[in-house]
Amino acid sequence: MQDKRYIICGNAPTDGIEENPDRDLRLRLWGKDGPDKITLRIEDIHKKMSKDVPDSFQDLLEIATYVYSADQAIPRGADDVDSFGHGWRRDLHFIIPVRKPDFWNGDDIHQALRSTLGFLSDDNYHFEFVKLKEAQAFQGYLKFDDDGRLFGYPEQVVMFSGGLDSLAGAIDEVLNEKHKVVLVTHKSTPKLNTRHRRLEKMIADKAGENAPLHIGVRVNKNKGLNYEYTQRSRSFLYVSIGATIAKMLNLKSVRFYENGVISLNLPVCAQVVGGRATRTTHPRVIRGFQEIISLVAGEPFTIENPYIWKTKAGVIEVITKAGCQDMIAASTTCTHTWEMTNHHTHCGTCSQCIDRRFAMIAAKADQHDPVEAYKADIFTQSRSKDEDKIMAAAYLERANQVRDQDDITQFIARFSEVSRVFRYLNGNPGSVAQKVYDLYKRHAKEVCEAMDTMVARNITAIRQRTLPGDCLLRTVYESGSVISVPAIPVEQKQPDNYFRKRGGVWAARFNGNAEVLVTGVDKGAEYINFLLARPNKETSVYEIVCGFAINTCNTFLNSDETEDGFQFTQGVPLGDTGFVADRKAIEQYREAAHDLLREIEDARAENNDAEIQRLEEEMAKVTTAINEAVGLGGKLRKSNDKRKNVRDAFRNAVNRAIKYLEKYDKPLAAHLKESIKCGNEPVYRTEEEIVWEVRPIVNE
Repeated sequence: MQDKRYIICGNAPTDGIEENPDRDLRLRLWGKDGPDKITLRIEDIHKKMSKDVPDSFQDLLEIATYVYSADQAIPRGADDVDSFGHGWRRDLHFIIPVRKPDFWNGDDIHQALRSTLGFLSDDNYHFEFVKLKEAQAFQGYLKFDDDGRLFGYPEQVVMFSGGLDSLAGAIDEVLNEKHKVVLVTHKSTPKLNTRHRRLEKMIADKAGENAPLHIGVRVNKNKGLNYEYTQRSRSFLYVSIGATIAKMLNLKSVRFYENGVISLNLPVCAQVVGGRATRTTHPRVIRGFQEIISLVAGEPFTIENPYIWKTKAGVIEVITKAGCQDMIAASTTCTHTWEMTNHHTHCGTCSQCIDRRFAMIAAKADQHDPVEAYKADIFTQSRSKDEDKIMAAAYLERANQVRDQDDITQFIARFSEVSRVFRYLNGNPGSVAQKVYDLYKRHAKEVCEAMDTMVARNITAIRQRTLPGDCLLRTVYESGSVISVPAIPVEQKQPDNYFRKRGGVWAARFNGNAEVLVTGVDKGAEYINFLLARPNKETSVYEIVCGFAINTCNTFLNSDETEDGFQFTQGVPLGDTGFVADRKAIEQYREAAHDLLREIEDARAENNDAEIQRLEEEMAKVTTAINEAVGLGGKLRKSNDKRKNVRDAFRNAVNRAIKYLEKYDKPLAAHLKESIKCGNEPVYRTEEEIVWEVRPIVNE
């Protein structure tokens, strides 16, 4: 365990401790801006909800905010496996000013806090509560929004993260059960804001007048307070906010929606013990939260997880059976949000991404979860980090081990830690044990069937050894033990036809001929790669130039907007309209401008100067596009020049790349020249059955 760390909050005195700036952390929720300032904002609150909130709940919110902020500000120790998490455990001593110190220093609440938070984040917690001298009014934390109607009176508060499980829970509550619901979202990063808003709109469109009320919560702080990424205490802040909102609505419960395999969370391997093993909705944590909130409320308060007996595949089936499969792509499961980009919303290496992908295949819903959204293909790509290789292999190995257990006695003997959850679940221990066993057996069956499906889909590539030697599929297929396979380069037979990125250059091969390295014509090569990946599928040239190649082209579009249908053509080539943009496109420009304004506000709230500058540059481009398209009196200006410029730029880039290839492989150049059609909707179309490998080589 690490050395003792003091967290001195607000205007708390430091009597009895020797102050040490290298050891101590100071945090403030009010006062002037500074490196120790934290800002808590609860947004979109309706004024009719803002009744007086009891002092104990105001204290709870501030305590939870301080705990969450300290969790991020104080880094854990070495990321070592040999010590099985001991280096990660911290000794945290909080001195917090509160309105009701006698209550918070009471034995019951003190013990509930230490026990629950200690298990949640795997740290040691100590609390000293002192009298708050200058309290901020609770309304200071609220941002009101009464633009929209509050349809009826809410019946339930549901925590909504924008992941698959909370999405399914929202669908169950709002669409299936027709409940009037408040969805509470912790806005932890601006990267998720657009995706959250998209889901909110999709749910509202489905629900009609039963649309849920969305309340967002932000905790903004100086970048110097962001050292630790695990954020295991976040759910304490999350539930404290949800419970406070429930109290404002005279409700006495809050619901989390999380599948049971994640909630019970048997460690996959040694690398995910301790604070690295998420315990956000573990039954012991849920019971602890319920005890804390009940003590704060002075009456019984329920925290529940209705999905405790569902697997991730079962959760996905809730979504698809409700006809909401189009919402899957907008959900975000990945824990590595700092790696998120417009093109890759999931890393593909964390345990949550692995679980999501296996579940999608098991639920036969992977067509709604584009593999292109994953930075790394879980099944077919090499992984550069040893821990990523071990994580994927160990996940599958655990499923194999559970599948091989013949009865519940063997299961508990093999996974003894599972018995620790029985007393925190409703029901007698015998029936609870059977339910846990059935849950994990069902999950193991789904994982193994998904793996079999992926092996069958890729059997030719596996047999021909064209997949990386340390990808999950070959590891499983070629080894008796998925964990024992060394990650070493292997001699691989290359496919006869490929056009793919390798390092900093493009590599091409046609009909088994010699490889050609393509340099100096990157943009054309990128366009060709895009078309080869989508044979016989016409795609708007504007979508390709302004959507697919967003990181390098001069445009304001982002991939979320493209996914939303924010495309120049909407199925109709604008070059044929005679206008710079049609009326629908202009409205979409304006919607984009509106979204950018909100994102700029988010970035300002986060004090993210670089993001503000980027968004303002995009806003300038959108504004210019609107001004160029709309003349005096709101009339559309006639001009095809810019459309023609886009089409010509695409055609010229492709032609330059083909001309380059002609010098080294005439058959390939001739084939591409014959098969690629440019214009408003470019397409690669050939009567021959040619399978192109287009995925980049990540690690050879």
